Amino acid sequence: MKTQAPGNRIHTGVRNLDNVLNGGIPAGELIVLAGSPGSGKTILSQQIIFENATTENRAVIFQTLSEPTAKTLRHLKQFAFFDPKKIDDGSISFVDLGEIMRSKGLEQTIELFMSHVKKIQPSIVVIDSFKVFEDLANSREELRKFSYEMVINLMAWECTAFFLGEFSQQDIETNPLFSIIDGIITLQIRFDSGEHQRFIQVLKMRGTNHSRDQHTFEINPQGIEIYAPRVTIQRVPAADKMIPGNGPYRARIGISKIDTLLGQGIPYGSSLLVSGVAGTGKTLLLLEFIYRGAKDFGEKGIFFSFEETKERIISNARGMGWDIDNEIKKGNIEIIFIPQPEIMVEKHLLMMKDSIERMGAKRIAIDSASVFVHKIQDPQVVREKIFQLATLVQVAQAVGFFATDIPYGSMKISRFGVEETVVDGVILLTASNRDEDLTRERFIEIYKLRNTAHVNGRHKMDISETGIVIVPNTEKPRLKKKKKATRTSKKPK
Repeated sequence: MKTQAPGNRIHTGVRNLDNVLNGGIPAGELIVLAGSPGSGKTILSQQIIFENATTENRAVIFQTLSEPTAKTLRHLKQFAFFDPKKIDDGSISFVDLGEIMRSKGLEQTIELFMSHVKKIQPSIVVIDSFKVFEDLANSREELRKFSYEMVINLMAWECTAFFLGEFSQQDIETNPLFSIIDGIITLQIRFDSGEHQRFIQVLKMRGTNHSRDQHTFEINPQGIEIYAPRVTIQRVPAADKMIPGNGPYRARIGISKIDTLLGQGIPYGSSLLVSGVAGTGKTLLLLEFIYRGAKDFGEKGIFFSFEETKERIISNARGMGWDIDNEIKKGNIEIIFIPQPEIMVEKHLLMMKDSIERMGAKRIAIDSASVFVHKIQDPQVVREKIFQLATLVQVAQAVGFFATDIPYGSMKISRFGVEETVVDGVILLTASNRDEDLTRERFIEIYKLRNTAHVNGRHKMDISETGIVIVPNTEKPRLKKKKKATRTSKKPK
């Protein structure tokens, strides 16, 4: 009989699932994977098995639905985690229980089951699907007895076991199996934020301080990939870099006179909204922010666009006379375009995190944050996602510019009215027509910047052939002082 070290955990091999579980699955526990058909239960269990099975720690998959092993393997071959050598060397075995279940009943099924467990002595056991036993049981008492015997035998052999099934919430509350198992993980597909999405949730895991939130995931050629930004994107207080006795390290932006308006500069780790209605210059400001950082300060920058294609953004930069192609070639600038219909907020948060870390970006532009979260209806969820974007900037100790569209005619400074409560600063872009010639004038205002003595008020901003030009309105007109009249007095004679 095998022994497991106390507190030993199984690493799942599923991206971010170990983080959700706060370290993986405790070895020797009995876990139910519950969900509707097609929700990903089988793939999840197989991915865990292929990650962990070896000739010393073998795994066995008991199939109860009579799907031929050859068909199962054909489906598995499409995933990167599949390793045929683990089947050839006996690390992973497939056993069909379906026929004996239907012809001999539950009593002989458990005898066959235990004979294989004794023979193989696996570390991990999967039963796919356990729900079938409920359908074949003659009574609830028979099901309870069968479930109890199977669980006790697996516990005696110190196996980590996964019971898969199309269990509903009512099953979880009433099925006798759930009173004796150690963990419950649910998988589901539902319509959310304008699209069908997959969700995973750890409802129970004994001895584990796990995340209890629902997390989105997808099934791709790598297998199952969980996004879990609430777990994987977290602020790091120690990341904020300070100059001893002199406050935070600060960035210079390098666009025209904007650094004059920003005073000491923007503390690294800060995120700023760039707010304005259409046509006020938000995209160009973000693009020049990235370009000047690379060219003038040697800071790598990444531009995430949800509106304009990469080719169009590059063309716009060339039109300003900027040598953006050279900076891209040197690896100083990266432009990533995600079409608006394809946005999946949690998926692309993880993509942004990976891209920023891989590049070592110190300037991050998102055009636009309002488009990125446009499918979300709940303002509090919008606030959470903007906070997670700002956290990516804080952890990277970069500076982030997030464009946001203001509705025409509103008094807001952001699209949803909550973004400004999360970020460290707001740059407000406005435009108005001059009465005398109906010419549009653009203005820039540092509306907010935490811990920084910036210049207040609106300042004229033009878009020239070479970029943005800002004319600070820092001097008040001086009034000429009138000379005081002096009187001369004559002394009386």
